[in-house]
Amino acid sequence: MDEILRRIESAYGSLSEPHFGFIASGLEARPYAPLMEEVGQVFQVEDDTDPDDDHGFMYGLEREGRRWVLTISLVGPYAAFARLGRSWDTVLTATVPGLLEEERWLINKLSSAGLKLLTREEMEQPVNLNLFNADPGTVRVYQALFTDTSILPWDKETLQRLGLI
Repeated sequence: MDEILRRIESAYGSLSEPHFGFIASGLEARPYAPLMEEVGQVFQVEDDTDPDDDHGFMYGLEREGRRWVLTISLVGPYAAFARLGRSWDTVLTATVPGLLEEERWLINKLSSAGLKLLTREEMEQPVNLNLFNADPGTVRVYQALFTDTSILPWDKETLQRLGLI
């Protein structure tokens, strides 16, 4: 976790007065385009990246009626991969039991590309980073690495309360 926190502080320059310039240049450079071309040979890929809020690339994946989300950070070599239902139903890593063949394939591709898949527990760790959309004191690793949102995508209770699912 210390390495993740160091990378967050290094990327933003400051936790209290963060700089976001690295995001626009990273989105423009598209460093993971070759990887995503390979992924597109196995999954139908939809780029859902929002350059105003995301701190990396957001992809919707589909195959044979099943859906997933894959997000790759520009802050550091980190990714999150999850099965989708009404929200992020299961955050996937190599140690999750019952992985489907195509999930194992993608996890291996991400690892070969030098990306570390994070667990839900890792992404829930607090970070004292000032973001625009997340209230002070509520920022988690997920928001620092992937997207500036006030809600974690697996928080079904909050998503239901707000009528988002």
